[in-house]
Amino acid sequence: MHKIADVLAEHPEGLPPGELERLSGFSRSTLNRRLREGVANGTIIPQGKGAATRYFSADPLAAIRGYLDKPFTERKIAPYREEQLAIEPSIPPDKLAELSEANYQPLDKRHLSQFLIDFSCASSALEGSTYSLLDTQSLIEYGEQNKGKPLKDAFLVLNHKEAFEYLYDHPQLDSIFNVHALLTNDHELPELADAEHFLSKRDRGVPREYSDINVKGSSYLPPFRPGTGYIGKTLNLVLDRAAQITDPVQASFYLFTRLPYLQPFRDGNKRTARAMCNAPLLQAGRPPISFVDFEKRDYIASTLAFYELGDTHLAEKCFVNAYLKSQERLLDVRERSSIVASGQYSGKILEIKNGLVQQKTGRGDEFVFHELKRLSGKVAVGRIVDINYRDGIGQVLHKSLQVER
Repeated sequence: MHKIADVLAEHPEGLPPGELERLSGFSRSTLNRRLREGVANGTIIPQGKGAATRYFSADPLAAIRGYLDKPFTERKIAPYREEQLAIEPSIPPDKLAELSEANYQPLDKRHLSQFLIDFSCASSALEGSTYSLLDTQSLIEYGEQNKGKPLKDAFLVLNHKEAFEYLYDHPQLDSIFNVHALLTNDHELPELADAEHFLSKRDRGVPREYSDINVKGSSYLPPFRPGTGYIGKTLNLVLDRAAQITDPVQASFYLFTRLPYLQPFRDGNKRTARAMCNAPLLQAGRPPISFVDFEKRDYIASTLAFYELGDTHLAEKCFVNAYLKSQERLLDVRERSSIVASGQYSGKILEIKNGLVQQKTGRGDEFVFHELKRLSGKVAVGRIVDINYRDGIGQVLHKSLQVER
């Protein structure tokens, strides 16, 4: 006998009563009683009516993880389904509001170099690169390779850097072809000719036509329709749908999940999705996602859950966490680079937090940070003040007793 909850946890796609009876070992009367109890206490969710009723675990993440714990050879074959390229499911409104309300700033040129290091390191690590953040910084800023690590890892990092630099200047969705070409560039080096993650010139930036794809560790079977032009046409459909999504975060999530599902290129599909999901964000003046501190295990699980089950719960969780972490990282970078200890500044105090005072200093989004301990007088959010540094101490002069609205 098996607990019904355990059986449902192994089948996130849900089960009809007949299958539950067979897999649990309960009689139909016992099964019906326990199903009623589970529905009443909220651990089981029924969907449909009559003979079409299916039962699901109330904890979809537990159900998905239970399913993925099985070896992929024991999981049911999951053939490609074009309906999974639909715009829904998307990020739920409450999660979307959380992202929209976050204190974000667009990525400007001053902070692009640090973002390139973060993105190149994090995205390459998801592909198995051994380059650390320090290795990546040394390579990007000083051209110094780590001689103790594979050459292919260095070029994987450099390809990410060049691809995102291009996307930053060309954030249109049709940039995907050039972005893919840059991400998979083998630089015509013999050492990279047969290395994983790199493609020859004829395959870079070109939708696959006669190349079949085997997704490692998954029961998913991507589309393969040689000689029909299907992949190229469907890729254009995906890009068109992304362009129709008015919310940039939703458009980003759509590209993050649907591009790798289609597997439009011979290699580099997940890399391309991680880069291209930033296009709608950059266009809208939102900060991009670097995927720094992104858990590889959760990322793989979220990808497989969508490939094989069409379920976005894990992908949504990974995406939201990645976006919030990237915003926090970018704000930290901006704060560190904007702390001042000399000069004269005039403007409204925007925020006081963690020992730092944020002050607006001009039109638009220009601001600086002062260390609270260096200021000679008290400041309050909303006050307009002059801060004049002498010998490292900021002399505070309140210009107005009124709080700016």
